[in-house]
Amino acid sequence: MLAAAHARNDHPLTRWVRGGVGSWHILRQTAASAKFPAHLLGLLVAGLCTGALAAIELPGFLTPKKSMASHGGTVFELRIVARKDDSGTAVPITQAQLKQTIAVLDKRLKSSDIRDASITPNGDDSLQVKVPGVDADAAKPIRDLLEKTGKLILREVSPRSDEVGSDGTSLAERVASGKEILPGYKVFPYKHKELDGNERLTPILLNRRTAICSSDIELAMPSPQQANAVAITLNREGANKLIALTKNMVAGKDRIAIVLDDVVTSAPVVQSVPLGKQFILEGLRVPSEVQTLVAALMNPLEFCIAIEAERNIPPPTAPK
Repeated sequence: MLAAAHARNDHPLTRWVRGGVGSWHILRQTAASAKFPAHLLGLLVAGLCTGALAAIELPGFLTPKKSMASHGGTVFELRIVARKDDSGTAVPITQAQLKQTIAVLDKRLKSSDIRDASITPNGDDSLQVKVPGVDADAAKPIRDLLEKTGKLILREVSPRSDEVGSDGTSLAERVASGKEILPGYKVFPYKHKELDGNERLTPILLNRRTAICSSDIELAMPSPQQANAVAITLNREGANKLIALTKNMVAGKDRIAIVLDDVVTSAPVVQSVPLGKQFILEGLRVPSEVQTLVAALMNPLEFCIAIEAERNIPPPTAPK
């Protein structure tokens, strides 16, 4: 299925050549039976294919490319946040990592149909992104697209996470405050909605061992069955990891946390075991957030991105 999907989404020129070859074989067989001259047949096929290619590609050629000079737009100044070593010293960003970050951000923008943007280095760890034709009001989805790391991790939730102590707080809250220690587990912020509809951050205890990570994802796409959700398909290695994680879990009781960029977005109870290759990432609010997340998961960044400045450049005023 995936191979077929990729074939349908290849470049228009490839589809044109493939279609032209197929048309040639069909028309050649038809013409042979009708004794149609071969040289006229070749001209006919060439004309049909040229017309088809023009229909596919001509709109793109006729649409002028936007520029900051002609359309104005928004400029983002980005900084790549370097990792720190064991002594707390920042590890310098290499040129290879800088180029890789540019390539990933470029793929994200193009996958969201933002094709006139340009990304240029601005020092050893900084980038400048220019997006023509985008005003301040339309810049937020692009800002989210640039900032989101796209680091997805699945972890096992401690069965004791919500255990209430004598002081009335959960074990996760006591570990977060330093009152207790639970070896092998770590506290994460859990972003969820209360019954009144308001969002809230509460601590949740997760296994320190990573079960699934971004490299295990084969495909991320908007869920066709559920609004404001992303359908995740794991590769073979990821599916085997998820099966190993859940095969001994108790259905209807044990939970798995979905951690996106170090924040838990969902911690559902496992309804059947073992889980396999596909699952749904819920808790998203609007369709634009779904598209941003899909672009980030399919093009995850190695480093966090900090937007240090954002400025809008108005389009030039038409002469009176």
